[in-house]
Amino acid sequence: RHKHQTRQTSAESSISSSNTSATSIVDNYRLNMINCHSIAVTIVLLLPLCMSWSSSMKTGTNNNNCDLALAMTARSSRVIGGGGDNDKHENQKQIIVVGGGLAGLSVSLALATLGYRVQIVERRHDWGQRKGGTYLMQPNAIRALEKVCQEAMDPLYDMGVPVPHSDCKMYAWWMVRDSLLQQVLLRKNNISLHMGWSFSNVEDDHPDFIKARFTRTKQTQTQIQEDDDDDGKNTQMIDNDAEDVLDLTGTLLVGADGVHSAVRASLNLAPATHTGSVCWRGSISIIDDNDDNDNDNDNDDDNAIDNNNNIKNAQKLLAPLLTSPLLTTGKMVMGYIKCDQYCVVGLKSFHSKYPGVMTWTVNTREPDAAVKFSHPRDALGAYLDSITKNDNDNDDDDDDDNKKTASLIEAVFELADPEELHHSLPFVTIALPEENQDANVNGTTGWGGTGRVTLIGDAAHAMRSAGGQGGAMAFEDCVVLARILEQTQAQASCGGNANDNDNDTVDEDDVHASNVHHTTRASIETAVQEFESSRLPRVRTIWNDQWERAERAYKGDFTSSRTVADELDYQAWVDKGV
Repeated sequence: RHKHQTRQTSAESSISSSNTSATSIVDNYRLNMINCHSIAVTIVLLLPLCMSWSSSMKTGTNNNNCDLALAMTARSSRVIGGGGDNDKHENQKQIIVVGGGLAGLSVSLALATLGYRVQIVERRHDWGQRKGGTYLMQPNAIRALEKVCQEAMDPLYDMGVPVPHSDCKMYAWWMVRDSLLQQVLLRKNNISLHMGWSFSNVEDDHPDFIKARFTRTKQTQTQIQEDDDDDGKNTQMIDNDAEDVLDLTGTLLVGADGVHSAVRASLNLAPATHTGSVCWRGSISIIDDNDDNDNDNDNDDDNAIDNNNNIKNAQKLLAPLLTSPLLTTGKMVMGYIKCDQYCVVGLKSFHSKYPGVMTWTVNTREPDAAVKFSHPRDALGAYLDSITKNDNDNDDDDDDDNKKTASLIEAVFELADPEELHHSLPFVTIALPEENQDANVNGTTGWGGTGRVTLIGDAAHAMRSAGGQGGAMAFEDCVVLARILEQTQAQASCGGNANDNDNDTVDEDDVHASNVHHTTRASIETAVQEFESSRLPRVRTIWNDQWERAERAYKGDFTSSRTVADELDYQAWVDKGV
């Protein structure tokens, strides 16, 4: 019935992006002013989802040959891509990226386009199963990803599930990951990918280069991989018992290693802090895959037959919810049910693209929820029990809606993977310096990067997942960092400030091909500070907005605190991107 899947271990995921249209985003919103608040509700309510997409589910995905890409990465636990011999490349032409998630892959593509040799180092030994957070892709994220790598964005336009009354689309996160990964592998002459190495420390005292050390991530000494050949499949042993230390040098180190960033810790920056929210999340299939086996149940015991009937009844109860990605019915408003003062339940349908697939979340703000509750039903117990208790007390429409809502929730629990039901995720954020704070702990005016080390994405500014902007900010980071480094190259090429004379022209090919090595330690340090300080005001504004929206959502208030006009202006500013 279900395949047990690897536990989702990431903290509050950054969810982002949308499919953009040729028309102006501002015009689109102004043409839909009457729907402004419903759009805001859509965005606010898209709290973190999780999809446990497995190969056994009939998802019908378009992977754009990413199965091949993932197979390629699995064949070596050490270096993937064009050679790993660091001595063959001048340090000034090389950048080290820590983390192979969406932020790390994206920034690597942007930097490789500038002519840098990029070394991606990922602590995991493989990419794991295609499961994890669902992404709400917003206009500013799609625009940023187009600038980072149009080829990575092209296959994604038609893969997402449209969100009603907006330009946003819902994606399985690995669709975005696979598309980025494929482009990374195609650029093997500029990008190397090291799997199975954990960041240890960084040394930034040499005038010509920065040095990062990595230690091998612990796991079994050998892996078993399968290779396709003419005769089918054969098992191949891959030796992981190589040297235990990996040293890389370059002109810049980019920490893109998530909310629990090891690079961030090495800079003595404050760690991520808990928001007080806890989430259970997963995916279910409403399509019955066991019809062909109904005749096999003749010899089953009564418990097995009852269990099969319970599954069929749950699927039948939830099937009407497949008609819309964000359904409003009874107590459900645009895919969300406010259960009590602490809990919100979310149900999202991916049926239009992936038949029968639905994602679910249970979010709670109840104090000590992670300690008190081992199952989402425990968090919802008081709410569900109150409906059962009042079952015979009232006979009005509101009571009927409550009973229907309780039945939907119980049906989800019946179909959910037991492992996902018993795995809760405490949400965390990373606070940013206050607006009136002159400098952070490292004496800089950004979010903590110093010298020739900077942070992007969740490692820099993990935020509440209330509007899909966490991932969008990571993509924007990639665009701005690449832009500033390109300006640094141009300044080195011109022997001064490229902006001093608007009539000066620089041949991009010349800059990218031959002038990367002209950048100095001082120019890279200046670029790091310019990057973070220029990004901080926008990121801080959106960070604060996401926090407020999340707090209001838990209170059952899914409207914006702004006026209609102010909300339109704010969304237009956000959507415009960088």
